[in-house]
Amino acid sequence: MTEPSMENYLTGRPPEQPPARLGTRKPALPEALKVTILFVLLAAVIYLVYDGYQFQQKTLAEMTRINDQLKALETRDKAAEAYLSSLKGELSHAVGSAKQEFKKTTQQIQMENQKGRQELSSALATKADARQVEAMKQESDAKIGQVSTEVGGVKTEVGTVKTDLASTRHDLEGTQRQLLDVKETLSAAVAKNSSELSELRRKGERDYFEFEIPKKNAPVKVEDVRFVLTKTDPKRGKYTVQIIVDDNKLEKRDRTVNEPVQFLVGRNRVRYELVLNWVQKDKAGGYLSIPKDKSLAAEKAQSK
Repeated sequence: MTEPSMENYLTGRPPEQPPARLGTRKPALPEALKVTILFVLLAAVIYLVYDGYQFQQKTLAEMTRINDQLKALETRDKAAEAYLSSLKGELSHAVGSAKQEFKKTTQQIQMENQKGRQELSSALATKADARQVEAMKQESDAKIGQVSTEVGGVKTEVGTVKTDLASTRHDLEGTQRQLLDVKETLSAAVAKNSSELSELRRKGERDYFEFEIPKKNAPVKVEDVRFVLTKTDPKRGKYTVQIIVDDNKLEKRDRTVNEPVQFLVGRNRVRYELVLNWVQKDKAGGYLSIPKDKSLAAEKAQSK
């Protein structure tokens, strides 16, 4: 603040204040840096839009594949029901035929019995000797026994048909339950990306090994199995792969992305599962699923 002079006291004017200093202006960002930041943001937006589009396309393809598999399972279910109806018709026909045969056989027994009695009475009336009477009686008893045996065979056959039908019905009911289980667990049993694979690992039932096949016709070893990619069709999401295990080659043709491919390994026949999540022109990638407890999962031991 400026001290007042003598003139200020005499005139009554306030002392003049020096002009205030203007604040220092910060330098603006260079235009090139602004343009660079703008391009980076634009590229990030384009990448996010493209990534979302790719994810949407993969999701739609997977939903289509699952719907196709569900339709196939429903077709098998209908075929099983048609087969059961056919068996019911055959059983009804067999039972009807057995009843007719039983009635016919019963009438034949009655006729043979009546005939035997008449022949025995005739022999007694003519005073035939005892040997002739006994022979005729034995012959009549033999015929009656033969007819009775045939009737028993018909009854046994009807019982066998009923048993077979009950067994078939039980098998069909088991198949229907299995189809329902497959429908419920189809989408949850296969991992389609790394996050879903991590979720399966947390369940702790199997070991999962991610891998990539970098080029065609070049074997890639994963644990105790080697895979050779022989054919790819990226547009249709299909591939053909050779599985080399236990000195044997198994070829899986025209398989679909995210489709589980199962095969047996070792003397104890442990079930491994291969899933390829993506296919490109000359390479593919996915994971191999192996049971944690191979002795418990061995199918040879379970079948004993």
